[in-house]
Amino acid sequence: MYIPIAEFDKSLLNTTEAYIHRAAQFPAMVGKNYLPDEPDDSNANLAFDPKKSSIVGRQIDISTSFSLNLNIPDWQFEIDSGEEAQSICKLAGKLKDEIYDWLKNELRGLGLDDNQLKYIDHYDVPEHEVDMGQPFQELNLDLVTTWLNMRSNANVLMGDLNEIVGISSDIRIWPHHFDTGTYYELGEKKAIGAGWAIADSLCDNPYLYIYGWDGNADLDYSAIPELEIGKWIVSENWQGGVIESVELSSSSDQYSEVKHFMQTVVEFYKNQLS
Repeated sequence: MYIPIAEFDKSLLNTTEAYIHRAAQFPAMVGKNYLPDEPDDSNANLAFDPKKSSIVGRQIDISTSFSLNLNIPDWQFEIDSGEEAQSICKLAGKLKDEIYDWLKNELRGLGLDDNQLKYIDHYDVPEHEVDMGQPFQELNLDLVTTWLNMRSNANVLMGDLNEIVGISSDIRIWPHHFDTGTYYELGEKKAIGAGWAIADSLCDNPYLYIYGWDGNADLDYSAIPELEIGKWIVSENWQGGVIESVELSSSSDQYSEVKHFMQTVVEFYKNQLS
């Protein structure tokens, strides 16, 4: 179910999301170090579980199957074996290295070689104070609710996109850019990508994006359709349609308007890529 996004302070939300992004590197780290490497790095990706209000890591199958999950409202890591948390680690006041030591100890207790656990270093994330020796802080509960609603909606919208595009794609959170995304291959070197992204150089608040890609030729943006909500960005660095969350928060019928946006943009790219 789509939950309308209320007005929010984008600076405070971005600060909250930056902490969540940093914390999410730990479940990504478990998948990266204890699952076979995949060409697209999907062994390190994550998912949002709205029922648990948690970012869940990949399942690790040993004598006991488990995942490392990040419970957002309780702001704690949980070793989850499928029924209930076996062990927890509160984040507020903890240093990154203290969490790392806790996780190594838990993995050792589960029968894994804790020496395999290494920080992910093959991609860069924006510099954050927890990487410079500062502890994780408590999160603002109002902004946590906004964040949870956004990520729950992202799951709903990506599921709708599966139907609009006509292709089933896994809905995953990628730990690098921290977007809830999908990807649809439409032929050789042709695809549509979409997701719910955090604030970055493209938009200064979370946003929905859809783009097309043709590895054989440049796409023609000379006759892009008019959008009732959202905008086209056609620059040297990126081309696609976006809706910023601050724009959604002032919309009267968010869900219908977003679905119409997705249908319009996908139809444009399908025609371009056919």
